[in-house]
Parts: sequence; C-alpha cells; structure tokens
Amino acid sequence: MDEFDNADPRHWKWGIFYYNPHDPNLIVKRHIGWGYTLNFAHRATWIFLTIMAAIAIAAMLVKR
Repeated sequence: MDEFDNADPRHWKWGIFYYNPHDPNLIVKRHIGWGYTLNFAHRATWIFLTIMAAIAIAAMLVKR
C-alpha cells in the first residue's frame, strides 16, 4: 500500500481517526461506510477545530 492509501489500517487511530503526516490532503474519504473525515496529522485540521471551538464558546457567552 502506498503512503496516501487511506484504507491502510496503520493510518487509522482507534479505527475512526485518520492520521497520516505524509498525506497532504486535509479531507479524506472514510475507509468504512460513506462520508469524509479530517486528516488529524494535518496542521490545518487543528486550526480549523480550534476556530470552531472558539466560535461555539463565543456563541454560548454571547447568549448569556
């Protein structure tokens, strides 16, 4: 299997988190079922998740 093969079980942590630091793709197709997931080895994933969490927290604080 090549290093960008998202079906390779070595790149899936606990079977649900895709983690491949050699794969430049931010979004990859899930290996089981349908849909897409994020490459958690990609820096942009963590930036995206941090921004989404900040927006959710800000929305909760504004609603008070």
